Amino acid sequence: MRPPQVLREGTKKTVFVNFMDLCKTMHRQPEHVMMFLLAEMGTSGSLDGQQRLVIKGRFAPKNFEAILRRYINEYVICNGCKSPDTILSKENRLFFLRCEQCGSSRSVAPIKAGFVAQVGRRKAGT
Repeated sequence: MRPPQVLREGTKKTVFVNFMDLCKTMHRQPEHVMMFLLAEMGTSGSLDGQQRLVIKGRFAPKNFEAILRRYINEYVICNGCKSPDTILSKENRLFFLRCEQCGSSRSVAPIKAGFVAQVGRRKAGT
């Protein structure tokens, strides 16, 4: 796998340039990878016109590497034979990882958003 190419756009945005290439390499839906990255970083972001992932906040390339490594261990690599040749499928609200090499299958944890700060005014009396 190639390392993520990360650039800074302005002072408050980070751009993940080769996001789509990495999704294709892992054979994963960009939406799933993006959901995981944004949940782990606790921020928001979107794909721009050139299919780059634009993320709110300033992040170092090593942050992306660590999070992508966690994603690969959880949602790409087979536990049995350690092959990256796997398929992620959704069955009855659960995601399953099925290995094309050894045929083993396991369920994977759904992506949970990390801590999200409550922004806004509190109601009186709370």
